[in-house]
Amino acid sequence: MEGLKILLPGVPVRSNRGWMGYCSVVLFPLNDEWGLFDTGHYSDRFLLMEAFKTLQIEPDAIRWVVLSHLHFDHVLNLSLFKHATVFLAHAELEYAEKVLEGSIEDPSIPDSWPELLRERDVQLVDRILELDHGVELVNFPGHTPGCLAMFYQGLKTVAVCGDVIKNGWEAETGVATQQTGINVKQIKERSDVIIPGHDRPFKVCRGGLNYLTDLKWQVSGSFFPGNQNEVLLNLDLKKGYCPNQ
Repeated sequence: MEGLKILLPGVPVRSNRGWMGYCSVVLFPLNDEWGLFDTGHYSDRFLLMEAFKTLQIEPDAIRWVVLSHLHFDHVLNLSLFKHATVFLAHAELEYAEKVLEGSIEDPSIPDSWPELLRERDVQLVDRILELDHGVELVNFPGHTPGCLAMFYQGLKTVAVCGDVIKNGWEAETGVATQQTGINVKQIKERSDVIIPGHDRPFKVCRGGLNYLTDLKWQVSGSFFPGNQNEVLLNLDLKKGYCPNQ
């Protein structure tokens, strides 16, 4: 995918306790250094550090962090990247300030977001910002007012979407909101590969999606008197074409 590496794959799951929030965390090269699109949250932290160790990259080597938006599952590991410039939509900052003061309700924005950004070099994106030739951030309001997607142009164009497109179902239907449908159409028209916020990367094909990676998802639990750490769900999805049926 044109030099991009998915450090943590997004998973489109929730439970009766709410969102699990396993988002895609994507490493990308920029100006001979490294950038990161989204950071995941605390339950992802040990896996994220293992991914950096495997690649022999230190967190301090990350020079840019793009926050697609300020929901908890995308921002809570920002503190690991102390030397990075942070890119955030201006509209998202204004939105989070209203949530903090109580005029807007959004329980997915953590109260701690101001501390995460305190004394950081924060670059605000009004609508479109070109990070480098062929690397562009675009604000797509919908999921939140300040959702950012990144278009990474190489031989092919990869759209790293955050929650502008959360999963394959949104890519195929765009039904979450009217604005989501507009955003999905624009991203589909412009990109060859889509990395959604909470799903595997895919190409859009006639009548379905062509997933580019496998997905293994396992849930275990210790429900007495059952077995300790018993596997409750073991999902193994293979890459390839999935028709829209």
